[in-house]
Amino acid sequence: MRELGAALFGKHVTLAYSSDDEIRGLLTDFAQRAVTAGHRVVVFLDTESGDLARAVAKGVTGAAPGQFTTVRFDTGQTGAPLDAFGGPIFGVADMLDLLTRLADDTLGGGWPAVAVAGQMTWTDRPAWTPTDLFAYEHEVNRFFGDPRVTGLCLYDRRRFGKELLARIGAVHPGPLLAFTLGGWGAHLRLTGELDASNAESLPSILELVAGADSVVMLDASDLDFVDAAGAGHIVRFAASRPHRHTVVRCGRAVRQALQLVGAESVPSLVLRDRVPAVSVSPAS
Repeated sequence: MRELGAALFGKHVTLAYSSDDEIRGLLTDFAQRAVTAGHRVVVFLDTESGDLARAVAKGVTGAAPGQFTTVRFDTGQTGAPLDAFGGPIFGVADMLDLLTRLADDTLGGGWPAVAVAGQMTWTDRPAWTPTDLFAYEHEVNRFFGDPRVTGLCLYDRRRFGKELLARIGAVHPGPLLAFTLGGWGAHLRLTGELDASNAESLPSILELVAGADSVVMLDASDLDFVDAAGAGHIVRFAASRPHRHTVVRCGRAVRQALQLVGAESVPSLVLRDRVPAVSVSPAS
């Protein structure tokens, strides 16, 4: 069984499991790490996962009142899952609304961060097609542009095929890639590595600033690696906004990758040197 590291925090990650013991271990590890870090934790489980909910709750220790919650979807007579607030979930927008409300309630309630894990078997139903699933995983990246929000999507290999799992994995930025929205204007910061394992997540991340009627600042100063596919996404994004500049701050390796896929042929794409990391000495 794989163990989750603290570097998971602030990212949108997917893992596949093959047994009940494996998902129990993954969820317990995830929840315990987040509780220990002082984050609020919410775990969404399938309606039939009562034993799993009890086992994870028993395995997590030291949680403050209201800090750790497990929620099981109740399909009821309509066949539509119910959310944590008692309302029916009908599709992508409804689940995204639920997550947004959860984050707002958590951060507004004084918790420094929220960690959300989902047993994704709730998507394996006639009302959801693979198209709906990919739309959800793309759109939910909006939810994780805040570094205070962590997401873990758990897919059962016994119910989701290998090819589908590979495609789902590619739209999740983490664990190698993190992104943050903020700063002046439309500011997007990428950190980590962008490769074949997560390159398909980049279009949905770039969409977060695509509609900005201003310069887009893409700070890739701490992006250690980008492959040709990832670089191509960035160049095409800049080309799609011919009347607004996209400024990319990056190191030499990322600059070379962008130039190899045609950055110099896009007038609206401006490459700038990376911003060096600022080291802060401990107070004496």
